Amino acid sequence: MISKKIWGAGLDVTHPEPMSKESPLLELSNVCVLPHIGSATMEARTGMAKMAAENIIAFSKGEKIPYCANPEVYSENS
Repeated sequence: MISKKIWGAGLDVTHPEPMSKESPLLELSNVCVLPHIGSATMEARTGMAKMAAENIIAFSKGEKIPYCANPEVYSENS
């Protein structure tokens, strides 16, 4: 039978950040609040560095950057 209850939660990002020390979430035994370190793995950081380098190289060549956070800057209506 499904109880429809949340077993637990792991939070990497909070709003606001940092979370208030008085937050009721910190009192819950089934909540783990991390200090915004979800990307702190060798694989993630290596991938982020590679993407940044590829963006810098493309930009320096006058090319469209491959990992653009706001691709609307390339639209013809901008």
